[in-house]
Amino acid sequence: MAQLLSMKAVSERVGYSESKLYAMIREGEFPPGRKLATGGVRWLDADVDDWIKRAYAQAPEARLRLA
Repeated sequence: MAQLLSMKAVSERVGYSESKLYAMIREGEFPPGRKLATGGVRWLDADVDDWIKRAYAQAPEARLRLA
């Protein structure tokens, strides 16, 4: 079942601060939320998960040097 997420929940799920996410929304780099008739803005968990998957797929492999 789909779940609606608050900005705080999105921030925790993605690992970015709320201000960083709002900046990314303004730049078109993160999906905007939807205004609810009852007030407030929420994100569909599937939209956030899709963004995470795309961002991970596009990220270069980390080259860590283990001492």
